[in-house]
Amino acid sequence: MAVFTLTNYCGCGSTTILGVFDTMEAVLERMRMLADCTDPGDEYRIECFEVKTFEEEEENTSRILRSRAEWKAKQAKMEELD
Repeated sequence: MAVFTLTNYCGCGSTTILGVFDTMEAVLERMRMLADCTDPGDEYRIECFEVKTFEEEEENTSRILRSRAEWKAKQAKMEELD
């Protein structure tokens, strides 16, 4: 699942997270509302983050560890052949 954040970078150097949204459309709707109250020099940044569950991360970790073990075994076998 992806989430989007909308952050305001004020001309004075401060930052404010204006929201965390589940769709880009929601971000654009918030920006549409903000359009009338924006000061010159204000900047907005939209970032996308991938949200993972514990189970997804556990599965990914297991897959990576298996892959590393297979690679090390292949490397050891190659060294034996040399």
